[in-house]
Amino acid sequence: MKHIFSALLLSALLGIAAVPAAYAQMSSLNAFSPYTMYGLGDMAVGGSAFNRSMGGVGVAARSPYNFNYRNPAAMSVIPRQSAIFNFAGEGKNIYAKSDKASTSYNTFNIHDLGLAVPLGKGVGLGFSLTPVSSVGYTSRIIEQNESITENIGSTIYNYAGDGGITQVAMSLGVNITPRFSLGASMNYWFGDIERQYNAMVTPYLGSTEYRSIISTENQNLSKILFTLGAQYTFRVGKNNALTLGVTYQPKVTASVRQSRLTFSYSNSTADTIYAGNSRWNLDIPGKISAGFYYQSSKLGIAFDYSRQNWKGAFEIPKDQDIRLGAQQDFRLGFSYTPNQFDIRNSLKRWTYKAGLRYSDSYLIKNGDQLHDAAVSLGVDFGLKRGTFSKVGIGVEYGERGSRAAGQVRERYFNLFVALSLFGSDYWFVRPKYN
Repeated sequence: MKHIFSALLLSALLGIAAVPAAYAQMSSLNAFSPYTMYGLGDMAVGGSAFNRSMGGVGVAARSPYNFNYRNPAAMSVIPRQSAIFNFAGEGKNIYAKSDKASTSYNTFNIHDLGLAVPLGKGVGLGFSLTPVSSVGYTSRIIEQNESITENIGSTIYNYAGDGGITQVAMSLGVNITPRFSLGASMNYWFGDIERQYNAMVTPYLGSTEYRSIISTENQNLSKILFTLGAQYTFRVGKNNALTLGVTYQPKVTASVRQSRLTFSYSNSTADTIYAGNSRWNLDIPGKISAGFYYQSSKLGIAFDYSRQNWKGAFEIPKDQDIRLGAQQDFRLGFSYTPNQFDIRNSLKRWTYKAGLRYSDSYLIKNGDQLHDAAVSLGVDFGLKRGTFSKVGIGVEYGERGSRAAGQVRERYFNLFVALSLFGSDYWFVRPKYN
């Protein structure tokens, strides 16, 4: 039933009336949004699941007990004779609505996977697996041109897409001075995006038989990128610190390998129209991010800003009212730990988190840029007293798109569950024998 309603929603986005049906040859979707029909799809918020409860901040985050995916310079703070292992999953419920239809969908994916180890004093190395983008949509559109329906018959267009891009990163951070660190990461983007198109004609009785068309397109991307980062920490008072952070990802051009198979068919025969491979260039624009992080024994306050201009990065079909622009992200996060050393009340050792984020998407629909806003809450708690290994649980509620601007409005609810194992708690303890 949810696929039936999704067809109505996606058709409304294209500005064509839809019928209550859906076309799906894929058992599940990594994402569910009509906005993923273009380019690489939905770009991931990024960062660890622990920081998603704080709006996804992290450019200036610096802690010896947390893995920071957003700035490689933070690897330098990992203590010697230790290691950090992160694993997190994300569940998402999406409810979308337009003037013509509404739909909902649920997804679950791995959010992040990471391992960080020290190479020496003030030098750290990290490996991580995180999503970059995701694609997922299904729709069915019925032709509304009266001259076609009267002379030919019922014509239906089906669209479906699935896939995404994943990043494997190796990050190195080095302390230049006790307060200043530099870092660099090598990021390997890889993945496949499959898009399907089907045009079916059902002629009226006694009319000419028309052949239907099916086209399957697979796009494969494989590219190495680099991210440079820096952090500088100021002491504020005796035990407080203010860290400034910045990262820069230079622009690169990726060659996308594309295979396409198109054939026509009738009740008795099928003929191949096109089968072949090609390549086209995708410009992955440069991205700059900056932020600050204030930390005391109880309170943490962080803010991040990032900008990435996608204008001209890839082609949009001329018949679609979609343009590309600059994506901007604003993130604000808070954390509070009543007393991390309390031995009686475990709730006082927990860290309570909250965050806000707002972004201008790189997609511009009907002349209005697509906006995304979300609020988040979460809590981190230790696996046992006296260790730095922890579990994090967070929720996020957000909204994207505006019906007033002729867009599909999406409301979503995310749930994050994360596990972080701090190595010195278990791995570097010398065994004792009687």
